Amino acid sequence: MKGTTLWQRLQMPVAAAIWLASAVVLIGLQSEQNTVYILFGIVGAAVLFFLVTDRVAFFAFIVLTLTTVFYFLYRAFAAGWSPGEQASGIGIHFLFLLHLFALYSIAKYVYSYRSENTFLKNRLEELQEYISEHGVLTKREFEKQSAIVLSTMERHGEPGYFVQVNLSEIRKVARKQALIACSSILMGTLRKHYDLVGHFDDKTIVVLLQNTNEDGFKIVEDRLKEKMKLQIEEGAYEQINWNIRQIEGERSIEELLVIP
Repeated sequence: MKGTTLWQRLQMPVAAAIWLASAVVLIGLQSEQNTVYILFGIVGAAVLFFLVTDRVAFFAFIVLTLTTVFYFLYRAFAAGWSPGEQASGIGIHFLFLLHLFALYSIAKYVYSYRSENTFLKNRLEELQEYISEHGVLTKREFEKQSAIVLSTMERHGEPGYFVQVNLSEIRKVARKQALIACSSILMGTLRKHYDLVGHFDDKTIVVLLQNTNEDGFKIVEDRLKEKMKLQIEEGAYEQINWNIRQIEGERSIEELLVIP
């Protein structure tokens, strides 16, 4: 991976090696009676670290560290450990903390990779949406491009229209097909690479027409509605709600989304 040092690439395998080696030594040092408890502790800590967020895992790491410190102190004073037993206890506790830290490090890297993977997956889906659906833009991409278009229109004093096509009243089983049909009709009727069409969610399509006066918009509106009546399922067209606004100096989508 570009931009990573040798140590960054080795951190995960080194942490895994320490974790495995320390686990083997810890289990080997225990009596047959204590082995089961040690195994439960190792598995329990692993499950805890890998299921929670990085912040919670760090908090759990601190709590486990402090808890084991006080536990060993209690055992030492209660049982009156000799110097040799104290040295052995310190060694086992150090090994346990090393094991715990290696486990936390692995969980931290796994969590960061999982978060990055989720982000990349969401981003990929956005890009796929942007490319698919007949070129209809995602909400984020529509907002970006409309900000530029609105700024240009305001600067040049150009007229335009903002349209919301709301499909929320169409029954859910037919809404997806209606959304695709409406998007296809809009993209096929409006000016390509000039007017903007976007999906705000699974029931709302937004359209921004630039440099369009009232007469021009009326022609486009009639053409769109005529095509939709023919291609959308019978009864569904009547359930489409249109919110049409003439652009009068608005500079952002937020202003246009405010229904007067």
